[in-house]
Amino acid sequence: MDELAVGRLGAPHGLDGCLKVTSYSGEIEHLLTLKVVDLRKAGSALSLDVEDVSSHGEGVLMKFRGYDSPEAAKALAGYEIWVPRDKATPLEDDEYYYGDLVGCTLQHDGTPMARVEAVCDTGGGQLLEVVLPDGKSAYVPFRNEFVGAVDIGGKRIELIAPWILE
Repeated sequence: MDELAVGRLGAPHGLDGCLKVTSYSGEIEHLLTLKVVDLRKAGSALSLDVEDVSSHGEGVLMKFRGYDSPEAAKALAGYEIWVPRDKATPLEDDEYYYGDLVGCTLQHDGTPMARVEAVCDTGGGQLLEVVLPDGKSAYVPFRNEFVGAVDIGGKRIELIAPWILE
C-alpha cells in the first residue's frame, strides 16, 4: 500500500477557509509538515496544495490554496487526507497501520478462516470486516479476546475465537 489515510477534513473554522482536521492516529506532528495532499471521498479525488497548517488545541487546522472562504472550504468537508506512507505517523516496533491488516488471512490453528476486507472504527472499538470462504461477510472485534498475534509480513492474523464467525 503506497498511500495511507491519515485524517478527515471537518467543518470550516474562521473566515479564511481553514478546515478542522481529525487525525486518525491521534497524533498531529506528521500533519503539520504536509505540503501537498490527496483528498478522497466517495469516488472523488483531489490533489491540493496545503497553504497553511497549524495546531489548534489537540487538533489541526488546514488551509488549501484556492479555498479562501468558509463557503469554499465547506466543499472539502468529509474528504479523507491520503499521504505517502513515509508522511504518515511513524511506527514503533510491533505497530502497524490498519490499512496493513486489509488482505490478511484470519487463521485458527494454522487453518485459514476468512480474509480481512476492511477495518471499521466504531464507538466500541475496531471491527475487522472479513469475507468467509463461502463469500459471506462477518465482523470480528479487533480485541485480545478474539484476535491474537498479527503477522503483517506473512499477511496472517491469529483468530483465537473461531466461533465468532458462525
